[in-house]
Amino acid sequence: MGEADTGRAKHARRHGAWPSALLCLALLIALAWGLQRWTHGFEVWTFEGRRELQWRAGELRAQPVDLRDSNERAPRLWGAQEGASAAYLVDFVYLRCASVCRALGSEFQRLQGELAAAPPGPPVRLVSISFDVAHDDAGALARYAAEQRADARLWTLAVPRSADDAQTLLRSLGVIVVPDGEGGYVHNGDIHLLDARGTLRGVFTLAQAEEALQAARRLAGVGQAR
Repeated sequence: MGEADTGRAKHARRHGAWPSALLCLALLIALAWGLQRWTHGFEVWTFEGRRELQWRAGELRAQPVDLRDSNERAPRLWGAQEGASAAYLVDFVYLRCASVCRALGSEFQRLQGELAAAPPGPPVRLVSISFDVAHDDAGALARYAAEQRADARLWTLAVPRSADDAQTLLRSLGVIVVPDGEGGYVHNGDIHLLDARGTLRGVFTLAQAEEALQAARRLAGVGQAR
């Protein structure tokens, strides 16, 4: 190969490297932009942290989906024109669960007792929604309600009409549900505070159930949500 051919080969390699370098740079810029957006300016690196920023900003709101209670009726919950409570404490469960869901049920039973004993005031309602559409029909809800001694005046138990409805509702509130590979689910065991329009106004752990109730009473006391 002559000197001319060698020069042309080097020139081609140099110029051929530019498109690859530009492509890599574009990919890095796109990645940085995506991370900046997902992490809210590189401040939040976990899903729960991101969800907290979203609900504190009022960005998470329960999507209206078709729910059915143990009597196959559609319960009147957030967003209803009439009959909506001022505040809701909501948990997401599946009725075959023998661990966190049962603990949530026991805590809701205790909160129900506190609500029943309190003087009449702005309404706070407990709501348990099953995401296990395939198993938790009206009969299963009725049995669970009987086990927990749920008072329908204070505590609503419901299930979405379809799996798509369940996923729509869960996603709208940032609730994660993952099959555990053994027929059950791994899921958020939190208590969610919603206002009359379904906007998420607080997230509490099981150990913070009493705090959740007090926050719901405060929210109900100041009327409709912002």
